[in-house]
Amino acid sequence: MASTSSVVATTQRVGLPDIPELFDPAFLDLLLPKSAPATEAFSEPQVAAPTNPMMQALHDTENQTLTANMAPTLGSTLSPTLDAFRSLDGFKKDNLAEVLTKSWAEDATITLRLIWQLRSVPDGKGEKEAFYRAFGWLYDNHPRTAVSNLHLLYEPVCFNANLKNKNDTGRAHGYWKDLLNILALATVGELGSGESTFLHRGGRAAPVKRRGRGRRFGGRPPRSTPAEPKVRQDPEEHNRESQCEAREARASAGLERYEVLTSKLKDPKYRALYIAVARQFATRLCTDISLLTQSESISAHADRLTHLRQLSLVGKWAPSAGGSHDRFTNITTAISYLLHDSRTSLPITFPSSLESATIDPLQKATILRSFLQRWVLAPLRTASEIPETYMSANRWNEIKYTRVPSLCMKNNSELFFKHDPEGFQDYMIDVESGKKTISGATLMPNEILHQIVKNSSEFNEIKKYPKLAEFKKTIAENKVRVAEAQWNTLISKLRESGSIDNAIAICDVSGSMGSFTSGDPKMPIMPALALSLILSKLSKPPFNDGFITFSSRPEFVRLDPTKSLYDTVAGMVHTHWEMNTNFNAVFMKLLLPLAIKHQVQQEDMIKRLFVFSDMQFDEAGGQSSDAATWETNYGVIEKAYKAAGYEVPQVVFWDLSQYGTTEVTAERTGVALMNGFSPALMKVFMGESEEEELEGWEKVTEDSKKAKKADEFNPLNTMRKSVMKKSFDGLVVVD
Repeated sequence: MASTSSVVATTQRVGLPDIPELFDPAFLDLLLPKSAPATEAFSEPQVAAPTNPMMQALHDTENQTLTANMAPTLGSTLSPTLDAFRSLDGFKKDNLAEVLTKSWAEDATITLRLIWQLRSVPDGKGEKEAFYRAFGWLYDNHPRTAVSNLHLLYEPVCFNANLKNKNDTGRAHGYWKDLLNILALATVGELGSGESTFLHRGGRAAPVKRRGRGRRFGGRPPRSTPAEPKVRQDPEEHNRESQCEAREARASAGLERYEVLTSKLKDPKYRALYIAVARQFATRLCTDISLLTQSESISAHADRLTHLRQLSLVGKWAPSAGGSHDRFTNITTAISYLLHDSRTSLPITFPSSLESATIDPLQKATILRSFLQRWVLAPLRTASEIPETYMSANRWNEIKYTRVPSLCMKNNSELFFKHDPEGFQDYMIDVESGKKTISGATLMPNEILHQIVKNSSEFNEIKKYPKLAEFKKTIAENKVRVAEAQWNTLISKLRESGSIDNAIAICDVSGSMGSFTSGDPKMPIMPALALSLILSKLSKPPFNDGFITFSSRPEFVRLDPTKSLYDTVAGMVHTHWEMNTNFNAVFMKLLLPLAIKHQVQQEDMIKRLFVFSDMQFDEAGGQSSDAATWETNYGVIEKAYKAAGYEVPQVVFWDLSQYGTTEVTAERTGVALMNGFSPALMKVFMGESEEEELEGWEKVTEDSKKAKKADEFNPLNTMRKSVMKKSFDGLVVVD
């Protein structure tokens, strides 16, 4: 929820320049007209360029490279769209424009889906900031397409095919706040940039430098000449001067932000984005305030609740006047104008002073912003039982914990326990007994695992002050309980999409993956362990409750399903982890020797192996980095299996790092290439998802030969399955 700052922000210039297109539904055609279809000019028939086998062989060596551990590998899949799928994550920043430009040239529709898949929590990677960077490229190069698809960030378009007969209201790829973040980033010039100061300072202006503080805290630098003798100043006078300086600095910052905004609004591309965001908020706010008013006439409590479930979360995420997004964009003013323009269709009465012929634009904007806050946003937030409303009012015992979102629960469980210990404890007991639910499906599994590791360190730590230590231990235990419950919710939601048959995880626990206790949830070791644990829960028996770790030697880890996540994680610390990354040993020293020894038939071999790793494998025996005999680790493994009379298992290489190397190219049969920290991508390998995506794939195939090729298990087809989900069907390329 946006900040609840004072509605009348004296240092903020809340007005807007004249924007006539704001009230025109056809604003996009006015500001970003559709380009005329290109007419093909007559050209001479193309003559095939001459080829040379030796030169082709030399060109092929361009893709050969080495891992960080000097093993032969590849630099590209040789498919621009697949390379984009593998690199549009939270790590790659420098070459984003190049990657997206090449991908768009190969397939614009797939590339647009890849960009949205980055953001999608239910059906994609859930990488918010990476999505903003990719959207920035789309906004710069294809602005009409970018603006036309904004609604697919908050509309509930993600449905579970296994819940067709149930009350599945659907989920959105993102949320309403994405629109505000995109607009604010475009305003401050950070949309598409590598790092965003706006997102990580909470939208606050640069801190005001004050007198009398050291240079490291933003004060004045040391004097080059001896200071004059200090004259003692009256404290009240000093405070008045300081307040005056701060007020002047805020006013100056407010003026600067307003000048930036008015300058940006002269750009048709930015103006189109601005109007689109304002109109979409205003349209849904009109709908929701009408629904809320209608509910007041429904007497039956149950019927009223059913009616209120139609409310969206626009009331929660709409920008508060003077809040972090509004201070840079004045978007609240634009939304207020649009609501006032629709006043004849709304069940609320606007102040009569707005009809005065003498009212000036600033007065009108101030009144409308105040009206929006008091008579639209406040009632909607109360009706939606948003936890922040009760938290800010110190009404902790009125919070409906079952309605607290995943991230809010993760971040505020300590406050819930502190301010409402009895109520929150009772709620957690009900969750653990299955009587109530807790939100957790939108969290990344590595974040939940991080909470377990982080807070478990408080359990046995000896402190100087025993009572304080006991209190901290209680808080930590409570956080672990919350994390356990959210983990169980995550697993349950994934199981609703199906299960994975005949598959097991291979988890890289070598030194390059980072430390298990480092405190960084994005260290590759965390998502590797988390995703391995999840796969062990989603796999059908007898392939469930276990996975293989590898470093210098592979080791099978059997998981006790009766143990809690904390006990499971604590036990994993004692597995055999070393610095080496001997990937081949999993196959050459464990799986293949066991199959040969026990004469396992081909049909009884493990069908699919998921490799969660940073992909920086050691050089294996039988490999060569010579250009003529170049062979990746996977190639060596495949040859060894064939020599023993077996087909190599299907391998899903799940990249958790920023290196960008690959074991295979786009159409290598028997392999899939995935990346990111989200378990939602595992749905690609579940029965429900495979049927759905193949249905979409058949629409774009032209004959049976192509349909057969689309059935092959290879990196390109797996990528296409992941973006051919119906939730992405609404995306359109228009420029």
